[in-house]
Amino acid sequence: MSKFIFDELTGTPTILATNRAKRVDQTGAAGNKPASSKDNKPQPCFFCPGNESLTTEAVYQDADDWNVRVFPNKYPLVEAHEIVVHSPDHTKDIPDFEHEQNVKIIRAFLNRTNYYTSQGKEVMIFNNRGGKAGASILHPHSQIVALPGFPGIIEMEKNKALRYVNEKNSCYWCDMVKDGLMETNLVYESKHFALLVPEASRWSYEMILIPKNHRPNFEYMDEVEINDFARIMKAALYAYDVLFGRPDRNFWIHNQRYEPYHWHVGFIAHIKVMGGLELGAGIWVSDKATPTDAAKTLSVHVKECYENETLSLV
Repeated sequence: MSKFIFDELTGTPTILATNRAKRVDQTGAAGNKPASSKDNKPQPCFFCPGNESLTTEAVYQDADDWNVRVFPNKYPLVEAHEIVVHSPDHTKDIPDFEHEQNVKIIRAFLNRTNYYTSQGKEVMIFNNRGGKAGASILHPHSQIVALPGFPGIIEMEKNKALRYVNEKNSCYWCDMVKDGLMETNLVYESKHFALLVPEASRWSYEMILIPKNHRPNFEYMDEVEINDFARIMKAALYAYDVLFGRPDRNFWIHNQRYEPYHWHVGFIAHIKVMGGLELGAGIWVSDKATPTDAAKTLSVHVKECYENETLSLV
């Protein structure tokens, strides 16, 4: 079983999970294979229809003839660690799907988030596409991890959000939306969400998606918000595919159960490699574009996709 280890000086958390070394690696240690490729389809693919017996038993699927399927990870990072297979299709992913398929993925996220928060756990949803982003399986999927609490960045965000509200009587992320809408870092504004390039981007073309409606946890979205969320998620990922040729990339959803947190989604495309300054000093280098220029470039493609639901590169 995996366990947390904390650096005595810095408090930096590490999960010791040697069982993960046993997992199948279809992308290569250096991440040289594409995130999904017809030429590289393994035989059999564990996540494709007809091979359900090769995975653990499903804890969620939308129908017997499933469109989205969720099951416990065979090689978990922590006890509660699940796989969300995006669709039966081995090559298509969120930027390629029709709107309704992306809504089904969001509903699976919501279902499992609700399940774990009802047990008093915090939930993080994340997506790795390609070896450089940490994926080992080619078939498009996301992952869900649930813990009593998340040390590291999420804990830091939670503590600083509390300090911010005590000092300014305002929410940090709500203020970020207001500032972003007035400044030049806005990528796209929908009725319910603002997509921005953070001023202190760690990676060039990093994006953050923030709901305008203040809530600590995304499981309380109504139907209109769910549909808007599915559209703008697709548009953000579509923009990366257009600009960088279907790059390895990550996104993650940060939730907390309590105020004053404000749930949000982070996106990065792996268009650079971290060097010694980032790894040794924790100082990030964003060297491809200024936040303003990145937002301007991304906005063209996000707008194109958001306003045309059927748009796809496949």
